[in-house]
Amino acid sequence: MEQFKGLWRDTKYIWIGFVSLLLAIGVLGAWYYLLLLPCLPVAFVYFAFIRYDEEGNEKGDFT
Repeated sequence: MEQFKGLWRDTKYIWIGFVSLLLAIGVLGAWYYLLLLPCLPVAFVYFAFIRYDEEGNEKGDFT
């Protein structure tokens, strides 16, 4: 759970922007863009587990 908190802490404005943009395009443009909304939580969980450790700190580069 700390991984999710860490990712949200660092990127909350980006995720809010993604949701806002998709809603705006879905309402003003074509409705099928709203089908991308369920993809956002999947990407969020993926990046949380890849980029953050169990304590919610960003992992260092692996190089």
